[in-house]
Amino acid sequence: MDSFCADSFWDDNFTASASLPHLTTCFQHTILVYLPSVYIVLLPVLFVQAHRISRRFAPFPVTALFLARLILNIYLFLNAAAVLVLNTFFVDGTHNVDIVYPCVWMLFFILQLAIEWNRSRCGQISSGIQHLSFVLFVICGVPELAYHIEHNTYEQSLPIFALYMTFWPIVVLQTVLYCWADSRAPKEQTSMELDSSFLNRLTIWWFTSVQIAGARKYLEMEDLFELNPGSTSDHLGALFEKYWIPPMRDYMAKTHEGQRKGEVKMPAEPSIIFTLFRMFEYEFISAFILKAVSDTLQFANPFLLNELLTFVSTPNAPFWMGISYALLMFVASEMRSLVLNAYHSIMIRMGMKIQTALTTAVYRKTLRLASTSRRKKTVGEIINLMTIDVEMIQAITPQVQQYWSCPYQITFALVYLALTLGYSAAPGIVIMLIFIPINMFSSVFFKRWQTAQMKLKDERVKMVNEVLNGIKVIKLYAWEEPMEAHIADIRKRELTLVQKPGLVRSLLDALNSASPFLVAAASFGAFILSSDAHVLTPQIAFVSLTLFNMLKMPMIILAYLINTTVQAMVSNRRLRNFLVSEEIDENNVTRNTNVEASPYSIEFRDVDATWDAEGTVETPPVLQSISAIVPHGTLVAVVGTVGSGKSSFLSAMLGELNRLRGEICVTGTLAYVPQQAWIQNLSVRDNITFGRAFDKQWYERVSFSR
Repeated sequence: MDSFCADSFWDDNFTASASLPHLTTCFQHTILVYLPSVYIVLLPVLFVQAHRISRRFAPFPVTALFLARLILNIYLFLNAAAVLVLNTFFVDGTHNVDIVYPCVWMLFFILQLAIEWNRSRCGQISSGIQHLSFVLFVICGVPELAYHIEHNTYEQSLPIFALYMTFWPIVVLQTVLYCWADSRAPKEQTSMELDSSFLNRLTIWWFTSVQIAGARKYLEMEDLFELNPGSTSDHLGALFEKYWIPPMRDYMAKTHEGQRKGEVKMPAEPSIIFTLFRMFEYEFISAFILKAVSDTLQFANPFLLNELLTFVSTPNAPFWMGISYALLMFVASEMRSLVLNAYHSIMIRMGMKIQTALTTAVYRKTLRLASTSRRKKTVGEIINLMTIDVEMIQAITPQVQQYWSCPYQITFALVYLALTLGYSAAPGIVIMLIFIPINMFSSVFFKRWQTAQMKLKDERVKMVNEVLNGIKVIKLYAWEEPMEAHIADIRKRELTLVQKPGLVRSLLDALNSASPFLVAAASFGAFILSSDAHVLTPQIAFVSLTLFNMLKMPMIILAYLINTTVQAMVSNRRLRNFLVSEEIDENNVTRNTNVEASPYSIEFRDVDATWDAEGTVETPPVLQSISAIVPHGTLVAVVGTVGSGKSSFLSAMLGELNRLRGEICVTGTLAYVPQQAWIQNLSVRDNITFGRAFDKQWYERVSFSR
């Protein structure tokens, strides 16, 4: 390192100095220069993802803020180039590091210019990567600034001193400018969050106006912001189908092939979890990084507390060291708070998006179900899928990262305890290991009870729907009490299955909450009794108690996680079984939107159709040798006795029957009014518009019939 730098890389007497020490010039021009540059170089993946998300926005207009940042980046690049020229040609005794660090600065600002220009083209009004890189640059530049001021380096090289005295303040100014976001084109209407800067989003300051309005009055729709385009059901439903439809169709094709060949082993069903991961992989990875940083920062306080207590017990310790430990504890806590809030924001929002995507998927699947699948699915089951099962998946999403986070925190705390207490920590570790199989074993019963509970819930909802639909008949025959007793009996069995896991969960929560106390008692007892030389000093006691308290939350979360995991596994299986059900074959009907392509609106040519997958002797086709044509602009009535196939004929036009032979052609678009009325308690016009704004020309065109 001596050949690369003018002085040593690290001062061995750094911590022994009575006054505030300074980092060596070599350290300032290597580590502190490379750190921001390595950060901006190693995180292009996140910027690419941000660019991918922002592609739907138009390039934002060139503003004074954008020009100011562009000009400052150019100036900083030229400043670094000037330092390189001075060190190369005009400064005596130049070392390699004096040539390298200006080049690294130049690379940093070239990348900043490229990112800044690319952001303007893809409509990304703010970049957390850029902002954090400049914050890091400012922090890493403080030691060199202090070195220049204290050592009066202007006496040695006035140009170098002058360049840095303008360089660092401009970097600070650039960092401040990144606190504001660029402005979009006036015609674009987006949510307030999307128009906010990185710092604004990190502190959720953009939401303050809603809170102030809510404190002053009852909130109305006009007070709320527009929903982000990426959180709408249209976007999420299409995104889910993009990743789900291909593996689902592949599964259906393999299943039909296996059934035709008489194979016993069927292919594995496609995974909903993997589909959701592909939809939100960048959010998941970002949350993983934030959670890892948060959990690591959590253990900075016990370490710093140990060092602070060591400082207090050392009579001649430098005063600046104690101040540094206190400041570092404050900074670590605040950093962890910011990172943890950002993590929770990502995961909770991901859960809401998953709920929206799955609810949309179940709804769309319900409309595409084949008749054979529809007979197997009750109304109660579909309602529970869209409410309870989807909610179970949504509830566990914010806790998914805890699968690795809780073991990581527990392991980190136990290792730190072992380093603090030595072998005396072994009894505490044994107690923690005892609780793991207890929690794992309870999950077997939770899964069994949850499966039985969901079956009873489906049966109860189905029964309630049937009672409500047939209330006239029930009143006519005075069946209210038997029906009520039957529903109450189902509900009683359901509540029994709610009570059992509730009691077991309460017992596990009590044990997990008490586990840190038991670990502390066992570890401290073993420490004191194992040797007379072991003295429970304040340093050991406070640090150990801090670690014991850190064990409490992971243990509680683990107990909760086991319960929600079992519920989510059951819901996942129910949703997967529903989403891979047979769908209507789109080839049953040949559709043509061009009205002039055929003189007929509907054509049946010698059609055989059945409700089942294929007709058999026991279940012959409901439509046999049907031929019919309906010209454009004609009014046709289908007349027949009950059970003669009138509804089946209409269902065949919709493609709900499986066509065995012949051809069904539909030209133009279809409007179908079912036998079960769906009428709101409103006027005829309001029922036709169905919540949309009234457009007279479009209304008259829709309601006109020839």
